[in-house]
Amino acid sequence: MKSRKYDFFKKKKLNYSELDNEIKIEIAILGGLDIFTDAHVKGVVDATAKICEEMGMEYEKMKRCVLCAYLHDVGKIHIPSEILQKNGKLTDEEFAKMKQHTEYGYDICMRYNQFRELAPIVRAHHESLDGSGYPDGLKGDEIPEEAKLIKVADVYDALTKRRQYKEGFKKSKAIDILLEDVEKGKTAPKYLYYLILNILSELESVLQEYEELIKGVNNEIEILKELEKIYKQIYDQGFTPKLAKKLSKYELESGYDMSTNANLLVIKQQKLERMQNELKDLEEEEEKLRIQAKTTEKLISDEDWIEKI
Repeated sequence: MKSRKYDFFKKKKLNYSELDNEIKIEIAILGGLDIFTDAHVKGVVDATAKICEEMGMEYEKMKRCVLCAYLHDVGKIHIPSEILQKNGKLTDEEFAKMKQHTEYGYDICMRYNQFRELAPIVRAHHESLDGSGYPDGLKGDEIPEEAKLIKVADVYDALTKRRQYKEGFKKSKAIDILLEDVEKGKTAPKYLYYLILNILSELESVLQEYEELIKGVNNEIEILKELEKIYKQIYDQGFTPKLAKKLSKYELESGYDMSTNANLLVIKQQKLERMQNELKDLEEEEEKLRIQAKTTEKLISDEDWIEKI
């Protein structure tokens, strides 16, 4: 059975209430660096929690993963702002400096007894299964499972979020990129699979909402069309008691007339067309994600299914 959903940003959950004052200051500094960094940290926490929930992870294990997600980029407070906020691609030298945030994050966590056991996870969230990651080139089981999970959440949020130098990708495009890394042996497929399942679950709810909204707009259009017929009869025949009775059923506001009705009909029809196009895009996105889920599931070995966190 899956764990109940937790909001890790609510008071008394995992936000500042479980942190020492010193680490609160570190995270506050990180959040204040720029709006993109602050949004990214929250996005990684959210994605991490969703993966854990989809796995049905016990609360204490989930809390550990989410706290690591909260701390994963804390080392960026030591990265120069001209690199962190650069509006464009980093040079090799700048990227080398940026990569040091994992080591800085490790050092910060090691200052506090409460977070020393989390320090290796914070350090390893950019490691890759094939040893091509950083800062230590760890491979396979040398990488903490929590770091493997957070890496998926981190990359996914980075790809889908808008930054000062790029627009965010669609969810399925971001999953495509992550799936490429899974196929290259860099990223753990299990955590990507559970992320896709969660995205699909949320998307299904959105699709249901869209279908209900479209149904509502269609009903509004039908009413406007009925009113249009009545107004045309009034225009042709004059305002007869029979037509006045028909019109009175709709409880129209004072000043509502044929012109108002015609304008509203155009607006509602445009809205319906826009929503139908959006629904079609969402349905296409859902289909892509279902294919991606099947592809990812096939890449998970029997060993991977065993919960290690």
